[in-house]
Amino acid sequence: MSKCVVTKPSSFEEAVEDPAWVDTMVEEYDSIVRNSAWEIVPRPEGKSVVGSRWIYKVKQAADESVEKYKARFFARGFSQIEGINYEETFAPVTRYSSICMILAF
Repeated sequence: MSKCVVTKPSSFEEAVEDPAWVDTMVEEYDSIVRNSAWEIVPRPEGKSVVGSRWIYKVKQAADESVEKYKARFFARGFSQIEGINYEETFAPVTRYSSICMILAF
């Protein structure tokens, strides 16, 4: 692998402009689906939704070349309140076809 400086994207909009990051996000999404990490349920009326975001990292080899792009999708669970919604997580989730359409743009 060649030695180069790679900056991680600061937003989803920036990440979808680079095919390497798109491939990494699709891989993360496929892993979530394959492991049944999410269950799609209707949002309970009057309840707030836990937000989510992508985190991007570049793993570098000893010679400072890019070894791997890593994208992780996280729920922002710190917004939950103990005693109210602490036992359950309601996070915005979308269909695979919707993500593919967005990434295609």
